[in-house]
This record gives sequence, C-alpha cells and structure tokens, in this order.
Amino acid sequence: MCRKNEKSVDYTLKFGKKGRDILENVVFVLLLIITAIMLASIILGTSPFYYVEGNSMHPTLENGDLIIIYKVDFESLRVGDIIVFNSPVYNVRIVHRIKDIKFVGDEKVLITQGDNNRVPDPGYVREKDYIGKYVGIRVPYAGYVGQILAPPVNYILIAVLLTYFIYTIFDEEFKKKRAKSNF
Repeated sequence: MCRKNEKSVDYTLKFGKKGRDILENVVFVLLLIITAIMLASIILGTSPFYYVEGNSMHPTLENGDLIIIYKVDFESLRVGDIIVFNSPVYNVRIVHRIKDIKFVGDEKVLITQGDNNRVPDPGYVREKDYIGKYVGIRVPYAGYVGQILAPPVNYILIAVLLTYFIYTIFDEEFKKKRAKSNF
C-alpha cells in the first residue's frame, strides 16, 4: 500500500511478447522432458535415475543425492561396485556397495553394506533383486525432487501438465479464430 507522496515501484519483469514466448517455450520443453522421463519410468518400470534416502552411504553419497544408474550384466558386478537393488528382507530399494560375492550352489549372490554401516545388510542380493549399477554421476539435493514427485504425485502432475498444455493449445486456436473474425 502506498501513501499519497510515496512512489510505487513495479518489480515485475517485462519481457515483452517475444521474451515471454521464449520463456514459455523453454518451460514447455522442460516440462515435456520431465513428463517423458516420468512416463518412460512408468511404462518401463525402471529409470536411469535413483535418489539416495538416508545416510548409509555417507560420505560417498548423501541423503537427497540424485544418482544415475545403468543396468550392467549381473555377472560383471565386482566387489566395491555401488548398486541399487530391491532388498529381499525389507522390500524397499536400497543403494549400497558390494562387500563380498558368494555362490549358493551355482547361483551368484551379493553381500552388500552401506559405507556408513558397521555390518553388512541381512540376506543376499540375487540377480532378480538387482536394479542397476551406480555410474559415478550424482547431483546433490536433486533427489529431493524425486522424492516429492513419487507416486501418486507424479501421476497428478502429469495429468495437470497435460490438461494445461491442451488448454493452452485450444486457447491459442480460439484467440486466432476470434482475431480473424474481428477483421
């Protein structure tokens, strides 16, 4: 609220029509990429991205890190590799280091342990539990976005974004038709 003799300062950025169009296009492309990654993850049931939860891999990986994983052949995994797997004991996804490799009969199994844990994880990691190997690329704090966008939030976000894009397309068409009819 301004008093009579005070000047009001407008802090809004004025991009102009061209600048605004560029900004809208950049945001649109970014949202399309995010939506495509989400849809691919849903359809394929896997993703090259994983976010670290907890401090069990400190100091190598931190809570909230976004890491990139790649599904290498299970037989090529070695002691010291960091992997993501479905825990056969806790029924959650875990990112830990391979501590040892054993054979139960003729089946290769992995013993894993977090870098910040004193004891190995209970149970063995079998090939069916293995998701992917950490490739050494991490983005600090970016994993928090993944945690926020976990189901069902990602489904809602996709629906909202698609609705917005459809509305925007039809709104532009409506404006063009209205502008033509005014001539």
